Amino acid sequence: MKERMNVSVRTLMICAMICAIALPLLITTAQGLAQGKAPQAQAQAPPAPTDKAAYFSYSDSQVAWKDLEARQVINHRAMEGGTFSFNIRIVKDDSPPLVHAKSVDLWIVETGTATAITGGELLDKKKNANAASDDVAGSSIRGGIEQPLKPGDALFVPPGVPHGFKDLKGFRAYLIRWDVK
Repeated sequence: MKERMNVSVRTLMICAMICAIALPLLITTAQGLAQGKAPQAQAQAPPAPTDKAAYFSYSDSQVAWKDLEARQVINHRAMEGGTFSFNIRIVKDDSPPLVHAKSVDLWIVETGTATAITGGELLDKKKNANAASDDVAGSSIRGGIEQPLKPGDALFVPPGVPHGFKDLKGFRAYLIRWDVK
């Protein structure tokens, strides 16, 4: 058990560092929005900085959430690190449950509530049409474990574990994803 706890703490520390690096990119986006500049379609996420740490204020991140909501976009990749990414995510009622073959998800709830369903069996599996994606989507999860989520909670999902959400009420989260296989 102690060995397992050390891995979990280490994983969370890595995620915290990734979040710290991503924050300047979000601030830049938020400052542009505050100045009335319309958001452009993002062809490619900005690369992760390698030479500095970063800080994001709560108010700046709220500007980014409002932009996503106004444009009816569910995901904004704030930073791309090659083997990891930092995403600002809105989950909707019709978002299908997923399984990732090679990547880990760490969801950090910003606002709202939801019930996460993890484990069990993903039903009606369909491979994501994007060839670069390791996602498999399904219609539902049978036999999963349900866990209520609220602001400040974190959900760690290892590769191969089905996961989805239900009972969504204003659910907004930061999603950090990294490759492990």
